[in-house]
Amino acid sequence: MTAPLWTLADARAGCNGHLMPTDSIADIHDIKIDSRECGDGDLFVALAGEAQDGHQFLSQAKSNRAAAALVSKPDSDLALPQIVVDDSLAGLTRLASAGRRRFTGKMIGITGSVGKTGSKDMLAQALSGFGVTHASKRSFNNHIGVPISLATLPPTAEFAVQEMGMNAAGEIASLSKLTQPFVALITRISATHSAFFESTAEIASAKAEIFFGLQAGGIAVLNHDDEFFPMLAAAARQAGASRVISFGRHDEAEFALLRSSQTENGTHILAEIRGQELGFNLKMHGAHWAQNALGVLACIDALGLSVEAAAASLANCQTPKGRGRRHRGIYHGKKILLIDDSYNASPASMAAAFASLDNTSPTIMVLSEMLELGNATADAHNAVIEAVNRLAPRLVIGLGSAMHDALNKINPAITTHAAASSDDAMNAFDHGVKPDDVVFIKGSLGSGSWRVCERILAALRESSPYNDGGNSHAA
Repeated sequence: MTAPLWTLADARAGCNGHLMPTDSIADIHDIKIDSRECGDGDLFVALAGEAQDGHQFLSQAKSNRAAAALVSKPDSDLALPQIVVDDSLAGLTRLASAGRRRFTGKMIGITGSVGKTGSKDMLAQALSGFGVTHASKRSFNNHIGVPISLATLPPTAEFAVQEMGMNAAGEIASLSKLTQPFVALITRISATHSAFFESTAEIASAKAEIFFGLQAGGIAVLNHDDEFFPMLAAAARQAGASRVISFGRHDEAEFALLRSSQTENGTHILAEIRGQELGFNLKMHGAHWAQNALGVLACIDALGLSVEAAAASLANCQTPKGRGRRHRGIYHGKKILLIDDSYNASPASMAAAFASLDNTSPTIMVLSEMLELGNATADAHNAVIEAVNRLAPRLVIGLGSAMHDALNKINPAITTHAAASSDDAMNAFDHGVKPDDVVFIKGSLGSGSWRVCERILAALRESSPYNDGGNSHAA
């Protein structure tokens, strides 16, 4: 059996809590905040949220064979070892700090308005060829997810990749100070979550907080195409970065994208890296993946590793779930191609996703509204409709009031349906789908397009990721 992440005694010390019972002994192999996901060797962290209190589910965590629980309200009647602290989240954060202190490898932090999770997954894939690599799960990038990732960081890992997101100024500063990256990558700045900021410049300043925790002599990796590149580079140097590596299409980018072309199997990339051309392939579709890949290779270079070897390894990296993964299958007797980009949406990610459809024009589009755009909501959705009109699908199904309003600007030759719910959207889809349809689905996580996608995938017989070579939260 693998060595535990923590003994109960070490976890107690890291949390600065006390044990109940005091003589409890257990090994901890993972950390969970959902009692339904608990299993052997898990530490269940009972968080008190606005909607419900995790302490209400201690007995369920025990029934699911959790090894112990981290609590602020202990249950003395429950035969489950408990680490008792003043506040469960604060205790988890202290454990994360302890996990970060004992890690002696290289830490890479990633933020940006778009492309964080995809870049994190690609970088983890590339680094795994050089040594034991730990990466944040799913989109564990906020004040809860980052502590979980750091608290589960194996001390024997040689590399760690941590995604960081935010909804307000100051959040990334806290996460970066906790993470202490040696390399900090900012993928791109765009008007994501602009409801919380007065301007895109404020978003850029908030993202630049990733440099607040940068290790002395650390390295920044920045997109040279970004209008805020000069400001971000200056912020990195002011924070003590020893080097700024740039990527993008810009002539002065050290990792320059010369050309990306769609192929049957994904994207072929031709790049110039300090005067030397490098060609490689991705099993992903879209120029935005090519940009992300160059940011990843720049991180590899910052670590002093082989860029060529890393580029070759990216050919095995799958498109993350919900971010453009392609599935072919039979849906109720009809052969279709489903392009699942349903995880989340912003104006920038919508534009990038539509650009990836140049050689695969959709016949049905299911689009749910983009959230947290504030005063930019109407203009952003109208821009989406302009792109939809250029793609000219047969049917567009819209979810959410902002998307409903924008549907009025659809070309009259395109059939539209303003769905009142995901059930209504499914009914419209079932009535409209035809053999050989190409179905594209995208929208913000909170607006429901993913529910439609999940239901289609559940009924898609002999489904597998198309051209991806495998099976199958904050900004």
